[in-house]
Amino acid sequence: MTVLLSGWLVLTAVERWAEQAPWPDAVAAGLLWACVVAGVWWFAEWTQSPLHAARRRRTPTRQDDRTAGDDGTPGDGVRGRHAAVEPADPHPQPRPRNPSAPSHR
Repeated sequence: MTVLLSGWLVLTAVERWAEQAPWPDAVAAGLLWACVVAGVWWFAEWTQSPLHAARRRRTPTRQDDRTAGDDGTPGDGVRGRHAAVEPADPHPQPRPRNPSAPSHR
């Protein structure tokens, strides 16, 4: 809101004295340009917000893939693909040898 109001004041003054516009036209043009400036400012703040940055940091990178162990388990600080959805089974059952056999899950 501060950006909008201060921008309106400054841009109205620019329209009035630099462009030699009459006051009503200068106020209207200043408000239009202040809305454009405030909108761009808001978009820049929104894209740089901590929530947006946190989402970007959560996305695994190629460097995270290099920290995986030799057995394919993720390294420290790297979450598995479904780690948040399904917890690891504390008593895993051996998989059936016949792929057409029914699953017991």
